[in-house]
Amino acid sequence: MLIDGGTIAWIGEDTAADVHREAADDVIDLAGAFVAPGFVDAHVHATSTGLAADGLDLTGAGSADAVLAAVRSFAREHPDAIVLGHGWDETTWQDPHPPSRAHIDAAADGRAVYLSRIDVHSALVSSSIASACPGVDELPGWSPDGPISRQAHHRVRDHALASVSPAQREGAHRALRRLAAQHGIVAVHEMAGPSISSVEDLDALLSLADAEPGPLVAGYWGQLAERGGIDIARELGAAGVAGDLFIDGAIGSRTACLHEPYTDDPSSTGTCFVDVEQVFDHVVAATEAGMQAGFHVIGDAACAIVTAGLRRAADHLGSAAIRAAGHRLEHAEMLSDDDISALVEYGVTASMQPMFDALWADPGGMYEQRLGRSRADSMNRFADIVAAGGMLAFSSDAPVTEIGPWAAVRAAMHHSSPAQSISARAAFSAHTRGGWRAVGETGAGILAPGAPAHLAVWRAQEFDVQAPDARVSGWSTDPRSGTPALPVLSPEDALPECLVTVVAGAVVHTTGECDWS
Repeated sequence: MLIDGGTIAWIGEDTAADVHREAADDVIDLAGAFVAPGFVDAHVHATSTGLAADGLDLTGAGSADAVLAAVRSFAREHPDAIVLGHGWDETTWQDPHPPSRAHIDAAADGRAVYLSRIDVHSALVSSSIASACPGVDELPGWSPDGPISRQAHHRVRDHALASVSPAQREGAHRALRRLAAQHGIVAVHEMAGPSISSVEDLDALLSLADAEPGPLVAGYWGQLAERGGIDIARELGAAGVAGDLFIDGAIGSRTACLHEPYTDDPSSTGTCFVDVEQVFDHVVAATEAGMQAGFHVIGDAACAIVTAGLRRAADHLGSAAIRAAGHRLEHAEMLSDDDISALVEYGVTASMQPMFDALWADPGGMYEQRLGRSRADSMNRFADIVAAGGMLAFSSDAPVTEIGPWAAVRAAMHHSSPAQSISARAAFSAHTRGGWRAVGETGAGILAPGAPAHLAVWRAQEFDVQAPDARVSGWSTDPRSGTPALPVLSPEDALPECLVTVVAGAVVHTTGECDWS
């Protein structure tokens, strides 16, 4: 491979390389390492992920007592700061009852505490931080003693994140980009919006990405057009007025909007923040403005709302206009056949997270607890989307799941419902080229002359063509098919190790094992 500046200039066999080798400024021998297009993480939250990396990580807490012990220790070691934590998940505990507010107050000695659940759609908070938000006890989702959700959670989260200093925020942004580069990620899509972060936060991240080497950042601003979202997105230089524009919440927090009640709470079908008319208005306004629209959508009733709004927008503007805009949906965990047909018909990208299935779809896991077995088995329909000709872009939703693209590719290959498993090649494409296509970049995500030199170098021991259907694998390994192999990603094998990450020809991560600097 010959790289000229930030572009791949030539790829070919060793026997044809001599003329290029002689003309090159530097010649790097990768000693048999595996070179591939760099990954794209199509849905992250930079500040929250960076803060969690150096803050109070509760993902390993196995009980309410463990959460309280972690809070107690963190408060003792950081006496002057608000206690910000993330990652508790009561569905994995033997006793699923979270700690009370009084116990949190005692553990933190009265300090301000904000502990987001793993899905970031509800939180445990201390009395002091709640009292600093006047009127929060009158908002939907308020609980006087347990986790808070919906609008009450949004209010307290805004207050908690406002305590983060510009220096802390900048450090968190650098931590996210550094972590991404270490995993062979060459670009991330930041999902910002008024109910998840702030204008200042997204502006600071985009400015940092412009000023310093590292993975590229495509920013999205998730706010309805009727509330000024398009103007704000334009001013920020955002890729679209899309992303975490919430139709509903999350299954774990019982705020995803469902047709039928939650199995473990028959009184609730979740929460809906946006109706069909608002979806229609937003999609039309964004399309006419030449911007991507998109929504955070999880529950089956919420998916139906988006589909209805898309169909109305297509009737109004024409299907071709909607397809040309390249709109997107985030998560899309409970799509129906009709929803998938609409995605394909209107060229909408489904930005999805395979690790959700790996974490929560096991028998007795969170999906089954909240939805029952039948609904749990119909989640995250990767194979159906691919078979219908739909577009997938994979991501972590960090900090909801850890950044780790090979783990996500493996999870999509080994779906809890075998019928929804996809090949290694399809999953890899969704986590590389799919992320570029989701932002309208059709020439990136491949290794070919003329493509941007966004790539990663890996140590991997074994390669094969891996597909759920043995007949496909058998055909694909025939040399006449020309199908390249990928590292073997069976559940028991170690994942590939990233040796070098290159963005536009510049090294943004190296372990030093390859002479590439």
